[in-house]
Parts: sequence; structure tokens; C-alpha cells
Amino acid sequence: MSKINQYDIEQLKNVNEKRVWDLLADYLDQDDSVCTCSICILDIAAIVLNSIPPHYQTYEESFDEARKKVSDELIIEKIKLAVERVKKYPHHL
Repeated sequence: MSKINQYDIEQLKNVNEKRVWDLLADYLDQDDSVCTCSICILDIAAIVLNSIPPHYQTYEESFDEARKKVSDELIIEKIKLAVERVKKYPHHL
């Protein structure tokens, strides 16, 4: 058994995932023109997450360090761009 197998990779968290999800939820509360099917929402989140650097931590208590690298304002701008892209090229049927 490898020494690394005693650890759980699930303890590593990209805290920007939670930040993107929370900011996307706030954005969707204000914009009724966005399709909220699971495919569109997950496409938007994936586009945003692929456009910002990840920030992995072993705990989620503080997002301060992640905010120093990527501001909420930048994430909101990326959300707006992703929403427009998904509206233009939706993957749902």
C-alpha cells in the first residue's frame, strides 16, 4: 500500500468553486433571463471556473487568501461573460 493512500483527496477543496457557486446564485436571483436548467447552470459554473485560477485549501474556514488572488468583482464579470456565452450556445435540448 502506498503511503499516500492513507490520505483522503476529498479533503482538498478548491475554495473558488464555493465562491463561484454563491456568486452565481446571487446573480441568478437578479437575472430572470438566464435558463436555470442543470445543464446551463453547470456550463456557466464550469466556464467561470476554467477562466480563473484554482485556490486549493484543506479547509474552508476562510476565503481571504483566495480573495487576494481573485476578487468577487472579477468572478461576477466572468459570470456575466459565461451567461452570455451559454445563452448564445446552449447545450440543452
